[in-house]
Amino acid sequence: MSGIYQTAGLAVLNALARLGNYQHRQIQFGSAATEKIDWYQVDENAPTVIFYYGGNWRSYRKEDYRFVADTLCGMGVNVAIPDFLKYPEHRFDGILRSVVNATNHFLDEVYTDGPVIMMGHSSGAQMAALVTLNTTLLDNPGRIKAMVGMSGPYDFYPFTEDDHWDLFGPEDHYPMSQPVNFVRRDAPELYLLHGEDDTRVRRGHSKSLMEKQIEAGGIARREVYQGMGHADAVVSFSRIHRRKSQLVRDIQTFISSKI
Repeated sequence: MSGIYQTAGLAVLNALARLGNYQHRQIQFGSAATEKIDWYQVDENAPTVIFYYGGNWRSYRKEDYRFVADTLCGMGVNVAIPDFLKYPEHRFDGILRSVVNATNHFLDEVYTDGPVIMMGHSSGAQMAALVTLNTTLLDNPGRIKAMVGMSGPYDFYPFTEDDHWDLFGPEDHYPMSQPVNFVRRDAPELYLLHGEDDTRVRRGHSKSLMEKQIEAGGIARREVYQGMGHADAVVSFSRIHRRKSQLVRDIQTFISSKI
């Protein structure tokens, strides 16, 4: 899907998600109107998943992914979905800084105790991997228990899209965008999921990150799903698809093992 069709599809998925049994509120973390976090709370004592949405670092909003929170809340966890800056108004260093600011605010001021699992889809999975692996980003990286990445780009330098040379610039910032550059032995476990038919972000990305993390002495696992494309991974979380989704079942099993 793309354009108006994708927007309409997300509206349907999120309309169904409003049936979920959880409390929802917005949290302001900065001065800009868009600097907000959607906080879906099942129980104040429950573990929390922080979900970073995709969109090629340039599109979508936190509201578009209520259906993901709806399914995750059904697994007994709270869910935070932050908004962040976008390209082309901002380069990646600014985008990542807004992600880090939102995450630090949430962990320092809102959810101050308890286990956290980072999760993302597509470009959101890249950001989830960076905040998990790069220990210089968060105030308290030790809070992270695991990272779940769906259809993520983790090893994509040199860039193959023309505007990525600008997005991730200047040149001396390029290495900071690659999660494979931050693998480490003591990192939380990485659980990397990819569709076999993903032509937007090839499954070799998750293979590369898994192999490099294992080579560094860390823990990483990977699942590849037959017949699944790029958007299918996140659409699997909708009420229409989740009961039949092996990916959703695998994530639930993984999260249950970490909390």
